[in-house]
Amino acid sequence: MRTVQHEGPVVWHDRHGRSHEERRPTPVVRRADTWSRVVGPLERAWEAADDRDLLAQTALSQPNPSFTDLRAGEDTCLWTWVVEAPQARSVLLWINPVFDHRAVDAAEMTRLCDSDLWTICLRLPASLRASYRVAVWESDDAPPWQAADGRREVIIAARDAGDADPRGVESIPGPGDRPVSIAHGPTATPEPWHPTTTLRSPDTDASRHARLVPLPLSSEARAWVHAPVEQDRATPLIIVFDGARWKEMGLPHVVDQATEAGGLPPVHLALLDVADPQDRGDQLGVPGGQVDVLLDELLPRLRSDWNVSPDGRDTIVAGQSLGGIAALWALGLGEGSVGHAVAQSPSLWRFDVAEPLLTAADWDSIHLQAGLYEGHMIATTMALEKALASDDRLAGRNVRRTEFTGGHDWAAWRAELITAVAQLLRA
Repeated sequence: MRTVQHEGPVVWHDRHGRSHEERRPTPVVRRADTWSRVVGPLERAWEAADDRDLLAQTALSQPNPSFTDLRAGEDTCLWTWVVEAPQARSVLLWINPVFDHRAVDAAEMTRLCDSDLWTICLRLPASLRASYRVAVWESDDAPPWQAADGRREVIIAARDAGDADPRGVESIPGPGDRPVSIAHGPTATPEPWHPTTTLRSPDTDASRHARLVPLPLSSEARAWVHAPVEQDRATPLIIVFDGARWKEMGLPHVVDQATEAGGLPPVHLALLDVADPQDRGDQLGVPGGQVDVLLDELLPRLRSDWNVSPDGRDTIVAGQSLGGIAALWALGLGEGSVGHAVAQSPSLWRFDVAEPLLTAADWDSIHLQAGLYEGHMIATTMALEKALASDDRLAGRNVRRTEFTGGHDWAAWRAELITAVAQLLRA
């Protein structure tokens, strides 16, 4: 429950009657080195080629992006996209998180001479995983990203003008209920359980929701449960916030693949979400809302009706952004019913959760994650790790923090989530 003080901060009261003051959003701080555009190998070869038809066939025979010049001792390489767009007046690449609204011209592709091909080559980290869209503009009018003014406006105009890349390796649901493509460099966090070499979207897999069962909850929440194929004993339990998004992204299917590949043991997966997406900010990331639903409704139902371990040490709660701080609230308020939290890019600007976590004695581990392109989240996760580690009340519990090469991006979160959960369950 929250109260609003007149011309003052919003104060929330948790299930134990303690007060928590909500803070103002932190200004976004991003890396200054977004990308470096170069004249790529295809552009150089095109100028010198005697047989451009053969060169075009070769370029179109491999998916976007292709990678060259991976230098020993350096984590960068050249990323090259090729787009066939005969009627285009302009073609733009929007890629999260390195698109720079201040230099939007640098994101516009070059048309290869006397051809229908457009290309762009960027020097980027070889370990980057990112979502992207390609905008093909055929009108004589100025494209929307050129007409927009202001950081947010330019980014949204570029993002929303584009579509998933038909030559990309994989797509997932994206902003505006439209897909985005995924690109990952040659040294990005591996996803051996996820066949990203298959040119399809998870939405085309008709079987991926076969065992995903809706679980009715209160009017303010909805949930789905995914059980393992075979289980002769109670399994660990993974609960994720923003469950509708993870359902759309095929997380149950990814978990199945990870289990089949031996990366995960058999587990139950529960997807928890708000009933109305418009209520997400009021229900998620606060010391109540979705956390209370998890502790009061979801966990008791799962432990009563499904063959899951009743032990909090076998329960992992994970979330991203607002869901990331919600996972930490689940530890701080759960009185031992939840043992582990994986907090990806947690919105720690919203509340100070250090004291609730230190006061709560019955949790085991926290894994904080932030992307290298999320400057403010690197700082806040680092501060929380330091605050917990320097307090004697931590009492030997495990708090670790890692950084991934990416931004505020579901594409990056998916790879890092399964990796983190796999490490926890192996431990």
